[in-house]
Amino acid sequence: MSIDTISIQGVRNLVSTQLSLSPKVNIFYGLNGAGKTSLLESIHLLAMARSFRLTRTRTVVSHELEELLISAKDSLIGQLAVRRTAKGQIQIRHNGQSLAGLAELVHQKPLQLIDSSSFLLLEGSPSDRRQFLDWGVFHQFPEFHLDWQKLQKSLKNRNSLLRSGKLSRSEMEVWEREYLSCSERIDQCRKRYLEGFVPCFHEVLAALIDLPELRIHYYRGWDKSKPLDEILEHQRERDQKLGYTQSGPQRADMRIKTGKLNAADVLSRGQQKLVVCALKIAQSLYLQKQQDRPTTFLLDDLPAELDQNHIQKLGALMESLEGQVFMTCVDPAPLSKFWNKPEQVKMFHVEHGAVIDTAVNGDQE
Repeated sequence: MSIDTISIQGVRNLVSTQLSLSPKVNIFYGLNGAGKTSLLESIHLLAMARSFRLTRTRTVVSHELEELLISAKDSLIGQLAVRRTAKGQIQIRHNGQSLAGLAELVHQKPLQLIDSSSFLLLEGSPSDRRQFLDWGVFHQFPEFHLDWQKLQKSLKNRNSLLRSGKLSRSEMEVWEREYLSCSERIDQCRKRYLEGFVPCFHEVLAALIDLPELRIHYYRGWDKSKPLDEILEHQRERDQKLGYTQSGPQRADMRIKTGKLNAADVLSRGQQKLVVCALKIAQSLYLQKQQDRPTTFLLDDLPAELDQNHIQKLGALMESLEGQVFMTCVDPAPLSKFWNKPEQVKMFHVEHGAVIDTAVNGDQE
């Protein structure tokens, strides 16, 4: 599965662009501010209907325009188009038919992003790591998304009752019953996923860097020695004072530690980047092995903070994946030995928002 051609209109400073892409590797290079990251952002918008840079759509849509449109022809899924207005309205079309929700779109094209925000997997809050974990669970277990929606609804209603100050026992029991059943199923899906993912992660990590003490610890969001219904009963008075539910899968975490310390407090910036890359690559490799589904990768400024030896190791791992890769860099030279099969690579020079296929124009630097 890969994007053969893409058309981009109305995205930030990019000139209206139509590109013919490599099914394997596409590298966008140029000076900072030229528009390289906006190209990755456009592909992210196509696959996720949202930007990875800002949630405010107005800043994504080009100045003085009212909407953006990104359309593509994919070798497997066909025609895909996403239109977003400056006011945030979304229209998604697949082979000419409107898609009802984002979940179907996200499922069509599994996508991974490695950029400066990826360090949040180590440095950020539990929600950053839950998002990473649930990417894998979502693609592995079809029932997960519906359970997550039900959990959010029951949690919202339970919290509303807690804040109201009028605890109706019968209403509370209705929402807690739903909340408890969804919580258990979500926890089981996460545990089953990690059982397969963690060995894959350690195998990938070992191919990149020697960190034998690094481990992943799963916290399900409540005391593992007690059933959740007992905890909710015990914490209800405290929950009412706080106005929210303290325990449950919405509080889960996937803690990454070196020995007894958080990895972010021990590892160098370069080591952290390699761990993040190992997490993302392993997650995609595991999906590929389990379901034969390739992942689209977006890599923003990968050479930064890495030496040539580790860049080459990353290249070897990336080539083990069957998905399509989009990379940005200022100088393409460090990536010259990244791929063993250079014929699979297409280079694009980005300057002042214009994108030039260097193979066609012959101006590769």
